[in-house]
Amino acid sequence: MRTRAAALVLLLLAALAPLPAHARSATSQVDAYLRERARATDTPGLAYAIVGPGGTERTGAFGHDGDGGPVTPRTPFLWGSIAKPVTATAVMTLAESGAVGLDEPVRTYLPRFTLADPGAAARITVRHLLQQTSGIPEHTGVTDRFGDRDDPYGQAVADLADTEPRSAPGERHGYSSANYLLLGALVEAVTGRPYEAYLRDHVLGPLDMRGAVTTPRRARAVPRGHSYFFGQVVAADTHYDPAGASYGYLGGTVRDLARFAAAHLGGGTYDGERVLSPASVAQLHRGTADSGGTQRYGLGWRDDTRNDDLGTRTVWHTGGAPGYHAMVVLLPGADRAVVVLQNAYGYFQAADLNAAGFGAARILAGGDPEQPPGDAPYTAFLAALAAVLTLTTAATAWTAFRIARPAAGRRTRRRILATTAAWTLAALTAAALAGVVAPRSFGVDLRLIRLYSPDLGWLLTLTALAACALAAARLAAGGLALRRAGRGRR
Repeated sequence: MRTRAAALVLLLLAALAPLPAHARSATSQVDAYLRERARATDTPGLAYAIVGPGGTERTGAFGHDGDGGPVTPRTPFLWGSIAKPVTATAVMTLAESGAVGLDEPVRTYLPRFTLADPGAAARITVRHLLQQTSGIPEHTGVTDRFGDRDDPYGQAVADLADTEPRSAPGERHGYSSANYLLLGALVEAVTGRPYEAYLRDHVLGPLDMRGAVTTPRRARAVPRGHSYFFGQVVAADTHYDPAGASYGYLGGTVRDLARFAAAHLGGGTYDGERVLSPASVAQLHRGTADSGGTQRYGLGWRDDTRNDDLGTRTVWHTGGAPGYHAMVVLLPGADRAVVVLQNAYGYFQAADLNAAGFGAARILAGGDPEQPPGDAPYTAFLAALAAVLTLTTAATAWTAFRIARPAAGRRTRRRILATTAAWTLAALTAAALAGVVAPRSFGVDLRLIRLYSPDLGWLLTLTALAACALAAARLAAGGLALRRAGRGRR
């Protein structure tokens, strides 16, 4: 107790002591940069924390939430896939205790787990789940499921039985939230406790993350976030998956997430409380699976070389949930970290939102932020899809007009059949492209696109419906034309 009290006094004294001039300059630059990024992305509210060797050095918040209240360091946000490094931390506590072996098959702990390829499922290890090399695809249908369920993790595991793996276990990296849903189920099976209960006792509690959101009940306190709809930011309803705390529906305040970042920056210990050993933290951070670009995926973290020119590795993860974006960036070589929470999210705006955290981290490391990519291709795609919807709707209206007022003159049955078949086939192809092929190319279904990118999702939905309506109208018009042609021959 005396040790903890002394540590607390030292921490308070460190917080009251003035920062060096270069540190004050960097933190003020970070604040100005984040305000600039919020304006550039029309983010209504943002909270951030700068973390150093002694813990949180600075927190800041500005703007408003989706309910009209001011954003403060006490405002809860959803963190999206930041849940993954948190879950990896929880699993590693079990590995340290000997309750879980990272290279043991998942079926050792979840005997009923299987896929459409039972042999592949049998070879998937705990490590494969952590490093996202299991071969389980992103589109499984078991994530982002809202509403109460008796056994959300158990039902999700059972529903994976029909999922076709897209690669052999360990063959290549393939990001999939289902991997971390399985890890949540594994924690429940090993401990005999709800996932969120174990997480609170062994990670959140020791790190004093008292504002963490881990259940649907606690999620009701989260204000509405925002989505992007044709360039405008609009309030979005808060959704919560009861089996989501382990993969994408964890949340809390910026202070909570700053404490988690401080523990990882400090080798597994925060404010005298040890959650993991330095060796375990190093294993989590070490990239082992090539995930493209400058990064490799470790165990719940991305290990990146983007700031090597400034003398530091970059260990990070981002998260996106309906209406919210979160980011944690660790700079081990600079002994600093930054946490950025934003109450707006769009799948196609993610790179611009990520720029806030990457730019702030680069400033802390002594560099200049890089230029964000912008969303010009996405805007052009929306415009093209809107044009297709307009043309399809106009063609349907014209066909309906011609059904009511047929054109003068006669056509042969062969010509009628050929024209009807061509139009119907083209319309059904457009419906399939908009309703099935395009969503699957993003690795999700149309429902999730409407959730994370409502403008694109509704354009695709309306285009698919309009194309089906056009096919039906052309079939009806063709049938009437054939009847008229038959009467003319008599």
